[in-house]
Amino acid sequence: MKRISDDQQKHQQQKMKHKEQLDEICEQLMKAYWTVRKFYEEKKIGHEGLKAFKKARDEARKKPTPIKPFEVAPLILRELKPIKGRPMAALKRADNGVVVSKCPIIPLQHLEATPPMQFWTHTEVNINAEDEFTLSHIPFLGDAEDDTSFCAELMKTFQDGIHGTVKGCGEQLSEQLPHTDMDNMFRVVHQQFPNKASFHELRALYPDLQRRFQPETIDKQRFTNEQGELVEKFKNDRLLNSYELLLCHKCFSYDCIMHNAATSNGYGNSKKLRTKRQSSSGVGRHSAGKENCSKMRRSCSTNCYLLNNSSGAAQPAMVANATGGGKKGSNKLQQKNSIASRPQQQQLSIATGGTAPADSAKWTPHEEAIFNVLRSTGEEEYCRIAIMLNLSLGETARKRTCQEVYEYACRAGPQSTNGESSSPVKNAKCRKKDNHRQFRAIKWANTNGTVENHGRFIPCKAKCDCRSSACHCVKVNNLCTKYCGCVDCGNRFPGCRCAPGNCRTKQCQCYFASWECDPDVCKSCNCDKLDGSGEPICKNVSIQRGLQKRLIVAPSQVAGWGCFANEDIEKNDFVSEYCGEVISTEESERRGKIYDRVKCSYLFGLNDEQVVDATRVGNVIRFANHSQNPNCRAKVIVVNGDHKIGIFAQRLIKCGEELFFDYGTDSFWKQQIDFVPRELTQMVRREYRVSAVAAAANASANSAGSSGTTRGDSV
Repeated sequence: MKRISDDQQKHQQQKMKHKEQLDEICEQLMKAYWTVRKFYEEKKIGHEGLKAFKKARDEARKKPTPIKPFEVAPLILRELKPIKGRPMAALKRADNGVVVSKCPIIPLQHLEATPPMQFWTHTEVNINAEDEFTLSHIPFLGDAEDDTSFCAELMKTFQDGIHGTVKGCGEQLSEQLPHTDMDNMFRVVHQQFPNKASFHELRALYPDLQRRFQPETIDKQRFTNEQGELVEKFKNDRLLNSYELLLCHKCFSYDCIMHNAATSNGYGNSKKLRTKRQSSSGVGRHSAGKENCSKMRRSCSTNCYLLNNSSGAAQPAMVANATGGGKKGSNKLQQKNSIASRPQQQQLSIATGGTAPADSAKWTPHEEAIFNVLRSTGEEEYCRIAIMLNLSLGETARKRTCQEVYEYACRAGPQSTNGESSSPVKNAKCRKKDNHRQFRAIKWANTNGTVENHGRFIPCKAKCDCRSSACHCVKVNNLCTKYCGCVDCGNRFPGCRCAPGNCRTKQCQCYFASWECDPDVCKSCNCDKLDGSGEPICKNVSIQRGLQKRLIVAPSQVAGWGCFANEDIEKNDFVSEYCGEVISTEESERRGKIYDRVKCSYLFGLNDEQVVDATRVGNVIRFANHSQNPNCRAKVIVVNGDHKIGIFAQRLIKCGEELFFDYGTDSFWKQQIDFVPRELTQMVRREYRVSAVAAAANASANSAGSSGTTRGDSV
């Protein structure tokens, strides 16, 4: 008893000690919490963000967003019924033959296994893919086939060979490398690391890599110091070079996966048009903005440049145009008037050739470079420029006021000395009508009213003669898009002028040309309106908005897997976009040799230069099979300067019905049709329509995740 009491006492002491430790930790946590909270309250960190969050939350409570119910078609699960017969049992016997255990057996009906599947990645947009000159592996064709001749054919097709087929990769190369030429060096590097770059890519990259990674080159390329500030007043082109190279001028995103970087050379018009708008705006824009500054903008503080220079002080752009082109006498007079209207301090800075006043702190190269970058965007509100400029400075650096930024802009002068006179603005409505008439008179008359969208859309450059074969659009018989540099040419597609909801017939110029309506071009059909606006919306914007139908995947009665409608689809309605990897025709030939041997192909011709391959990446519509009596049709449509493949309903499609479309009659599609073993008859189609949804339920349960089929039933 005494020993038990000692153990209890020791346990109580440990418990009390543990409690004291917890109390001490809690006290330290509370102390740290109050320290951090005091710091946040003193610095007012996140105060404005908290206000915005509360405001957004209160507005959301006042006006709740209605949620539309999503109804899914009922799924009928297939039941497994036992086979009637005499009872059966499984017996387990010992070594001497005595029955040890007995388990009853219930035989079930036979069910067909689901078709084999292979992995695929789901996507709702086309993804640009590069050409593959190296085959990662030799495809397995089966034990019964001899793949010797097939491998020899693949070696000829892939010029960089097949990964793992080159012998002697593990030999010692240290003695051979110093005495070999660079081409052999590139081949050896490619053999050791075949997935990094090909032989041709290494040879093309070597001069740039050598220039960038040499010690003397690295020292010269130092842009910032230890504090992260620029060491020189670099030009805007050098600072923004990476942004311009990585920016996609179609979707305005960085490192775009949908468009090829090789075609971005034709989109370099945004910078030119922006510079033209700034220079053509001239004195009137800035002077008018200065006169109405009190009406348009609010001052940021009591020392704002809008208040200090409200007595008719000219904007820096006025001095810019005064020193630019035009007549010499008028420029001198304009410069004299603009300088006379400035305060005395600014007159002194301009008269002394742009030198800063004595009481003003000298601008660092970092501040000058960042200011030039911000000003190149066309922003002339110096309150905002001052805020963004101060964000780039360090904590210990002196912050600039908007008045100082404005005075520096006056001293810095114009962004460009080539000032252009502003052209008279035409009436927008008349100009739009003139463009339509000019397009119809030139394009429709020369092509007998037909439009061919077979060529790849690569925008032509500015000041391009769109009447000669030197223009890429004319060379491939394409129309100029909104991304082209030629603004007023007769080959530029002007869009349509239809009433809202009438863009479903050939009377619509966009529908007739197999183009979707563009909100930037078509201004009368409400293609820019959103759902819930209460106004009729254009019916020719289904692909760009992703207004597809609900589809499911289930075992097909024709071949492998099939695609089924999960809702009723009206005639001519948009079903889905055929998505996948956008590859070149040469790459499609290389992949097609493998697809033909494995009898599985998802290639779909996009234009004369590109093909969509949904083998590795695609969406649900890739499972649609071929039929000579299809219920869907495929059509290539131009959407915002890109070719897209749309699948449309050819007749009324009921819920649970399998989707089919005709693969075509040319030689390419005949190979795909041969992969489909049989045609679905009318009687089988009626019987299968009832149980299609039930089959889809079992298929979804047996094969979760994104996976594809090895059948050749899809394009």
